[in-house]
Amino acid sequence: MTTSLIDGDLIAYRCAAVNEKADAGLAAWQTDQLIARILEDVNADDWRIYLSGDNNYRYTIFPDYKANRRDKPKPRHLEHVREYLVLEHNATIADGCEADDELGIEGTRIGADGAIICSLDKDLLQVPCTHYNFVRRELRQITPAEGLRNFYEQVLIGDATDNVHGCRGIGKAKAPKVLAECSDEHSY
Repeated sequence: MTTSLIDGDLIAYRCAAVNEKADAGLAAWQTDQLIARILEDVNADDWRIYLSGDNNYRYTIFPDYKANRRDKPKPRHLEHVREYLVLEHNATIADGCEADDELGIEGTRIGADGAIICSLDKDLLQVPCTHYNFVRRELRQITPAEGLRNFYEQVLIGDATDNVHGCRGIGKAKAPKVLAECSDEHSY
């Protein structure tokens, strides 16, 4: 049996944003449609949807986390769609962390043979299991070695979308070259 772990934050944001000028009911309907398509595409036996909660530990560690997004307005129906996901799709709110933290924890706990992470978040490509990009509609298997390499590349590059800086002078092109000689975690 496989369990599909769905990034509710991305579902909510996308469905709310695309319906900015429509009513909240249309945003909820589109949410249902997207979830149904994802579940059909991955042939889900079981699924869980996660949403980010309050008290994200990252802000305690790094107060400037996502500071580059603070002044950007959120889609008008975002809170409505989040509530809809909880009430109608039994979404779990991850208190103290983000949805992708729960996706990674659950994907690791369930294991590579039983989990499918349904998200667009490149950070999750560190988790060895099946991944489903629901925009491109692509399934991808991440091995433990590839997940580890993705982690170290992310450490070197940083993440501009989250306002997390990497190593000076190392970007997407240079990071794989820096790690090219590494064959296991001890050589990273």
